[in-house]
Order: sequence, then structure tokens, then C-alpha cells
Amino acid sequence: MHKNFYASGFLYHSRSQQILLQQKNSEQWTLLSGNGLQNESWEETFKRVVENCVHIKPSLSSIKQIYTYFNHDLKKEHFVSYVTVQKLTKFSATKDTSFAWFTFKQVTKLNLSSQTKQDITVGKRVIDSFLRKSLGQQTIG
Repeated sequence: MHKNFYASGFLYHSRSQQILLQQKNSEQWTLLSGNGLQNESWEETFKRVVENCVHIKPSLSSIKQIYTYFNHDLKKEHFVSYVTVQKLTKFSATKDTSFAWFTFKQVTKLNLSSQTKQDITVGKRVIDSFLRKSLGQQTIG
């Protein structure tokens, strides 16, 4: 049986410490996101979303999970993740969607839903933890 879920996340450029967000129809900034398809894992869903939105093809192993929770508004399991990219590419806007890179500090000043703010905040903590761990420093978990 198909598990009903939703996957979202952002691209992360480590050198500039910026994340890529999207804005549809001049509304709030959001994560790249989409519904899971039948027989798709959350990683495959996020890979498909990234490919469709910005036309890059991340490997499944490059997709890092931030966390998972049940989204009561969507009535679905929600997987939040990110992909580290090497280039700070400028992505062209489409008919109804624009893309932009932001530092974590800039994100605090954007028009975001409270859930998107939470997802990005947790994402930053996970990224910081991975960085500390790679430097041999102590981390939680």
C-alpha cells in the first residue's frame, strides 16, 4: 500500500552558507516541495522535485534528511531534507515561480509560514551539527 507523504527541502551552498528557496505567484517564500508518488521513497520524491524545479540531478546519496513530522494541515507525513551543491547557480524564474539564494540570517526577514521557518531553523541546526562532527567536535546525537 502507498504511504501518503510529502517531501520538501532546499539546496545548500556550503561555501556561502546560503539556501535556495522558491516563491510562487509573489506569495510567501517556500521550500522546494512535492507529493510522493506511488512506490517512491522520500529521497526519490525530493530528487524528482529538485530536477523538476531547477533542472539539476542530485544523487540519492547526496540528499540528507533533516527531520520528519506529521503535517496536520496536509494530513501527510512530511520529510524535510537538503542537498549540498558546489555552485551558487542563478536559476531562472518560470511563469509563476522565482528562485533566490538566502543566508540563514536573511531568511529571518522573509515572508515565510511559521512551519517553513521551523523547517529551515531545524535544517540549519542539522547542517551545523554535521559541520561540527566533520571537524571532530562534539555534537548532540
